[in-house]
Amino acid sequence: MGKLFIVTTGLTGILNASLELTRRLRLAGHTVILGAPRPVGDRVAAEGIEFVELPAIELDPAPPTTATSKIGRLAERWLHRKKRRAAALAAYRPEAFLAAVEQLQPDLLLLDVELHEYIIAAYGNHLNFVLLSQWFSLWRRPGLPYLLTDVIPGEGPAGQPDAIDAHWDKVVAQRRRMFSKMALLSGGTDRRSTLLSLAREYNFPLATIRENFWPGVFTYDRFPVLAMTAREMEFPHVPRPHLHYVGPMVHADRQEADARSHAGKPLAEILAEAGSGNPSLPKKLLLCTVSTLSVGDLAFLRNLLLAVEDRPDWCLIIGLGGKLAPTELGSVPDNVHTFAYVPQLQVLRAADLSINHAGIHTIHECLHFGVPMLIYSGKQSDQPGCAARVHYHRLGIMADKDVDGPAEIQAKIELVLTNAAFPEAITQMQKETAHYLEDGRLEHLVADYLRKTKAT
Repeated sequence: MGKLFIVTTGLTGILNASLELTRRLRLAGHTVILGAPRPVGDRVAAEGIEFVELPAIELDPAPPTTATSKIGRLAERWLHRKKRRAAALAAYRPEAFLAAVEQLQPDLLLLDVELHEYIIAAYGNHLNFVLLSQWFSLWRRPGLPYLLTDVIPGEGPAGQPDAIDAHWDKVVAQRRRMFSKMALLSGGTDRRSTLLSLAREYNFPLATIRENFWPGVFTYDRFPVLAMTAREMEFPHVPRPHLHYVGPMVHADRQEADARSHAGKPLAEILAEAGSGNPSLPKKLLLCTVSTLSVGDLAFLRNLLLAVEDRPDWCLIIGLGGKLAPTELGSVPDNVHTFAYVPQLQVLRAADLSINHAGIHTIHECLHFGVPMLIYSGKQSDQPGCAARVHYHRLGIMADKDVDGPAEIQAKIELVLTNAAFPEAITQMQKETAHYLEDGRLEHLVADYLRKTKAT
């Protein structure tokens, strides 16, 4: 058994996943401490887990300029670039992280792939670590589309191998131009340039760095990675070496607050009515959740309300993510209930359909509870790629929020609710991915890396 320090960004999705990760590793007998550069200690403490809050990471490490004009600011950045680069580098030295490691003395670090400062410092200080990813594959592999597209291999011209490869080349060229421009305009104090300076300071092997095209600026092609998703949910491809899938981490017993709709109706009462079997009340329960990272697409939500208003046999619960007021939706039908936040797991246990924006953690939770999906991707970050994988594996339908009107939305809801192929595919995927938990894939991998640590 060992002492583990798991450090992630602390954003909601990966925080919930890391709670499940912690639960499993503690059951295996390990001591586990969580850390994050966000103030989520109360949330972690509620689960009875030790937490270390680290300083927030600034995406722009450079000191502010004093000039008021664009030309003046650019001139200031270049005239004082040496001093400004030194200040940016000082801001990125992860002293609090290293102090926490010194105090905790963990046997193994599990570091989020996005936390580059910590990864570089861990290597430079000869600490034992593996990387932790919440995403589908981030790496360029033959036949694997760029994760930020909804391209499906083998489907249409864009899904052909040559087209996939050509698109990767295009993305690489675009991003390199963008990185060069950022370095030029900042005087070398942008995030990527500063991280490279930090890597040189720690004698980090630059050959292991690959320019990443989301998230962040880098990824790494040699260090071992534990991916908290299932290879069975990927597109067919040969994964990069030392990428280990450990299965979705759904913390099904996490604490969720009770909720009332904006109209004041308790969630429990809505769920009871939807599942009562009374023919005069709604029978099918639909859950629509809007990402907590961005404001939901208002036009789409209005179209969704129009799509369900003449279907009293459907009950729709909408979580607005705390960033939209129900008044912005216009007239809300009687069979629609809006919430600032929805305790998602509680609703998914009873839901017949999830209408979501293709967040990977929501997809995992739908799979866990056997809920087919209608995906209207938010078209941000990895959402297009996640939506494409759901569609490819017949776990639901990928649709377009910018194209579908009320009639199309209603027809697609009806299709997913009535076509047995979708719940059958969900059930089959549950069977195919059950081995991660049954075989203790996570626990065995962590034990292996702990043995390697002790051997060295």
